[in-house]
Amino acid sequence: MKLYRESELPADPQGLWCRQSRFAGIVRCIVFVGIVSVPPVLGWNFHRPWVQWIGAAVAVVFIPLMLMDVAALLRATNWVLRIDTDGLWINLRSYKDRAALAPSVVHLVYREIASAAEHTESYTTPSKTTGPASYGTVGGSTIWRDRYLEIQLAHEQTGELKAALHNLRHQRDQGQPSSRYFPVWLVTPSLLRIIWTSGHGHMVVPRIVQVLDRLQTYLRIAEPTRRERPDWRQLAPLEAEELARELVHVHGASLEATALLVRAGGLNHSQATMQVRQFEEDGRQAVEGARV
Repeated sequence: MKLYRESELPADPQGLWCRQSRFAGIVRCIVFVGIVSVPPVLGWNFHRPWVQWIGAAVAVVFIPLMLMDVAALLRATNWVLRIDTDGLWINLRSYKDRAALAPSVVHLVYREIASAAEHTESYTTPSKTTGPASYGTVGGSTIWRDRYLEIQLAHEQTGELKAALHNLRHQRDQGQPSSRYFPVWLVTPSLLRIIWTSGHGHMVVPRIVQVLDRLQTYLRIAEPTRRERPDWRQLAPLEAEELARELVHVHGASLEATALLVRAGGLNHSQATMQVRQFEEDGRQAVEGARV
């Protein structure tokens, strides 16, 4: 195992690059722009100036953010994993983050890897997450299914990697915090987890089946694993807190975590908001946040 800065990454055009889907990002941007354009158009068409101006204000704020996300997807720094003949190269940073001076790429030779496998997490959250007044009146569940690539190491000498992840989570660029999205997690000292697809916005290509097919040339592919949580209504308060913590740490899903803590965790909106902020701070300090 060796850590590199991204500028030190050796070129290999024959390697298989895995990255956040640019096509999906462009489609997401087009759909979002279409949605936020509806209120201004309706306000103008039906002579409702207040609808027109509020819709225009929302569009002015959020459309540039979506365009910035697409621009980040199109950069060469948008990659998660590279499969080479000599091992795996893993990008520890999100494509949303700016370049780091600290080491942010880890290289694993195949003899260090015991196996690779697909891991799936299934769970639900309350469907309504728009405000404190809505939590007690609206039911329903949103179903989530997250897929990960798990890399089981043949050793536990990952202190250097743990320190690198810790540094990246504390990274500051011109006074701004780094992204809340952490694509790579050290679940245990010998288990790495890379998020592949999720309704929270992650979609890495190629598909994980193709990646595992490529990896079986070099290492053992283990049986897929799965964890299914009960519906959020059946979670005990401590179980709801555990899920909310993972929503914040892994996906940056603060709204869903807040709603879960209010609806299933027994907290009021103010308490839930404070708890989520604490999770966010803990996420910048912990590199072993995701549970098996």
